[in-house]
Amino acid sequence: MSWENTYLQFKSKSNLDSIAANQMRQASFENFLSQGLPTRKEEAWKYTSLTDFKAVPWQSALLEEEILTHDQLLAISKNLPAEFYNLVFVNGSLNQTLSDDLDSDITLSEIVAEDLVKDDKHVESYMLQLSKSFLSKKLIINIKSHKTFAKPLQIVVVQSSKASVYVSEKISIKVGEDAELTLIVNTFSFANATGDALNMNVDVSVANSARVKMIQLQNEDVQSYHFSQCEVNLASNAQFQSLAMSLGSKLTRNYLHVNFLGKNSFAGVYGLTILDSKQHVDNYTFIQHSIGENQSIQHYKSILSGASQSVFRGRVRIEQDAQKANSEQLNNNLLLTREASANSIPQLEIYADDVKAGHGSTMGQLNKDEIFYFLSRGINQFEAVKMLAFGYAKELVYKFEDQSVQDFLMKSLHSKLERMIQNV
Repeated sequence: MSWENTYLQFKSKSNLDSIAANQMRQASFENFLSQGLPTRKEEAWKYTSLTDFKAVPWQSALLEEEILTHDQLLAISKNLPAEFYNLVFVNGSLNQTLSDDLDSDITLSEIVAEDLVKDDKHVESYMLQLSKSFLSKKLIINIKSHKTFAKPLQIVVVQSSKASVYVSEKISIKVGEDAELTLIVNTFSFANATGDALNMNVDVSVANSARVKMIQLQNEDVQSYHFSQCEVNLASNAQFQSLAMSLGSKLTRNYLHVNFLGKNSFAGVYGLTILDSKQHVDNYTFIQHSIGENQSIQHYKSILSGASQSVFRGRVRIEQDAQKANSEQLNNNLLLTREASANSIPQLEIYADDVKAGHGSTMGQLNKDEIFYFLSRGINQFEAVKMLAFGYAKELVYKFEDQSVQDFLMKSLHSKLERMIQNV
């Protein structure tokens, strides 16, 4: 099925109330058709090919909710801790049965024209135009000033269709002054021989002295495609922490843009990629110090086995007036097999004089002496590799101090490493 037919299928079931919004969405699709999908000739996509993605005959998700099997309901339920406030979307629709009742701070609303404004200069304009073309609803999280959301909020996005379904999602987050939110966006899918695709657009606005922790746990089926574009704006004295934890899918592209718009703010941007087989993950971060007297830290790690590939492109831009900005960037890669590969591309664009900025990258294998130490104490090689890999990875999980969040992430980490290392 061509993209034109896919769009017509979607449009026939999701006409918007606003004439302007309908026109803007149509324009987004026409822009997408005119520019197409990115190729490796684009510098930002040099190490990531969408050839396989282009070859799939994508269909639009059905707006009516598909019936889940007992085993699928059970699998989803295991991802809904009582310590979290949970919202579950299945094939693009909110599942009322599995979700908690909508909090007054959370609304599900129709897309409006302002959500579909075109930005030709955006690095991810290709995927953004595709995302906007297939939007009808957005989830709005609006945390009022001086309020702390009682529990970590988890948004679970599930793909269960047996068809090759493409879904776009949009989440808009506004956290008021001196407010606090911990957000987990958990995406996964059930085994699908033909694959599925999710394109997620997230906007985050953090007001003065507000604190936001955001985790993207990506764990789709190995035939899936995952794309995300996350835009974060930080006011003065704001605190922002993020973790992109990529475990599943055939191909993942995560784009994160953090823009400092006030002074004395902090952004800790972390990533943990664990891959096997022929999985591919591309993390592109853009840290923009538009205002000075701020600090940003980036630390991305990957553990790679099989013929998997990881890409980390860390772009830091310190504007001319952003004096006394401080930016650190580090990328570590652990390769468990000879066929695995990693690409690390740091980009520093510094236009101010009084700044601190640095970057580093490492690539290596497990220390044979450490493995021998385990073997000499009766621990087999499988357990030794798993323990060393776990110790290497858990540092980034511990950046998030909430015990319930740590336990949840550790469970997914253990499960992935258990499956992966058995095949090393």
